[in-house]
Amino acid sequence: MESILESHPKLRPCVTCCAHCGLAFLTDPRNAGRTDLRCPFGCRQHHHRQRASQRSTAYYRTPSGRRKKKRLNGRRGARAAEHDRPATAVTPPSPATPPPAPPTVEEPRDEVESALPLEGVVLRASRLSRSPMLPYVRLLVRLIEGLAVSRRELLELLQRALRQRSIAFRSRRDYVLAFLHQHPPEDLPT
Repeated sequence: MESILESHPKLRPCVTCCAHCGLAFLTDPRNAGRTDLRCPFGCRQHHHRQRASQRSTAYYRTPSGRRKKKRLNGRRGARAAEHDRPATAVTPPSPATPPPAPPTVEEPRDEVESALPLEGVVLRASRLSRSPMLPYVRLLVRLIEGLAVSRRELLELLQRALRQRSIAFRSRRDYVLAFLHQHPPEDLPT
């Protein structure tokens, strides 16, 4: 953030600290100077969930809320009673049938198994388009670059900038070994 503020000193008033975690982040110039904002990295969503829970609790403590909750619970109880009807009697297996075989345990392999999730290696368009960080990234692009980009344009820019080559030409084992060679585990003695 410091390098951005060095190159764009006009953005210094747009820096604010999260009211929950204290993290400094850029905000819209209209919100400059506010101290009650929460960061877009999770604190904002957490605060929204907390406030919604408080509103719901307060509502269900009112007389009309109690009546509604009693009605909803009664409906749920009626549905559960339908599912709890006694089933037809199941005959036990005859002694002539052998018991089911226990699950087999695979023998350990000599190859290295990857603990790296492939979702973290490849950028997926569906995951990117649902990201809760997109509005914040749009704000940053508008503040830093001075460009007003649409959501669709931003997705195209991000996909182009973050495009990764497929790792399909190598086996998963070769990819993991190359990664471990470049980034050795720190806890292993050398």
